[in-house]
Amino acid sequence: MPTDADYTTAVAAYLKERADAEAEIRAAVAAYRSESARLAASVEAARTARDAAERAAADAAALVAETDTRVAVLWRALGDVVGHRRTGPTPSAGEPDPGPDAERVRARLERSGRLLELARQGELPIDAPRHTELTAAAIGLCGGALAVYLALRLLWSGAFPFAEALAALTMFLGIAAGPIALGMWLSWQYRVRPRPGQTIACVGAAVFAVCALAGLFMQGL
Repeated sequence: MPTDADYTTAVAAYLKERADAEAEIRAAVAAYRSESARLAASVEAARTARDAAERAAADAAALVAETDTRVAVLWRALGDVVGHRRTGPTPSAGEPDPGPDAERVRARLERSGRLLELARQGELPIDAPRHTELTAAAIGLCGGALAVYLALRLLWSGAFPFAEALAALTMFLGIAAGPIALGMWLSWQYRVRPRPGQTIACVGAAVFAVCALAGLFMQGL
């Protein structure tokens, strides 16, 4: 017959097994909860990454559409400045930027638009070639010579009252017309405005031409 000692031993073994089983259950529950939390965090991170990727894709698509539209407008504007024969059709997109930055792209487009606007106004921040000073002087010489010629025609015609005053005014207008013609030529040829050196060369040449031809003017008087 089992003795009290055997009974005590059996109860102790049962309690130990029960405690071990409960410990295993608790460990399994803790592991399950930890794994569930880790999986939930992974799922949340994946959802966040997916949402970020979708937003980035939407922003990229919007940036591409905006860029294509603005580039087409800028290309047409460039054709208006330099001639559509020189520009041709809108070029296709080049190699994609490995690290596109929307703000940088928009800043480039804004700068291109400002440069084109300056080009329309003849105010590009560049200097015309050096030989334009010689051309400015030639324009001034031609303007001065033409003014003296017109003044002499006024004097010789005798058909106008106050011919002497008109002739003097014509010569002054000829000198003043030089910088205007120079500005028109530089704006058409180089899309820039006259610089001070070019204006001085033009006015100086015009004054020289008028003074050099003053003998003819006086002869007309």
